[in-house]
Amino acid sequence: MTRTGRIGIALAGLIMATLQGTPVSAATHGQPGLCRPEAARALVGKHRVSDRRAVRLTGASLVRQIRPGAPVTMDFRQERVTIETSPRTGRIVRASCG
Repeated sequence: MTRTGRIGIALAGLIMATLQGTPVSAATHGQPGLCRPEAARALVGKHRVSDRRAVRLTGASLVRQIRPGAPVTMDFRQERVTIETSPRTGRIVRASCG
C-alpha cells in the first residue's frame, strides 16, 4: 500500500470517529433529544402537528409522520417520535417514541 493510501485510510477513520461523537440537539425537558413517552401519548386525538411542534412537545430530536398502515422500519430510536395521523380526519391516532 502506498503512503498516500495509508494517509487516506487514516483520515477516513478520523472523520468517522469525529462524526460518531456528534451530539444530538437538546430538548426542552428531560435528557437532551430523547422522546418522552407520556408526551407522545398525549398527542393522540389531537389534530396533526408540525414536526417543529412535535419536537417541542415531546422532546424528540427526530419526527416520523406516517399514516395508518404505512410500512416503517422497526428499529428503536429513543430520540424519535412516530406520529400516525388519519388522512381522513387529520387527527393523530397513535404516537409513540422509538
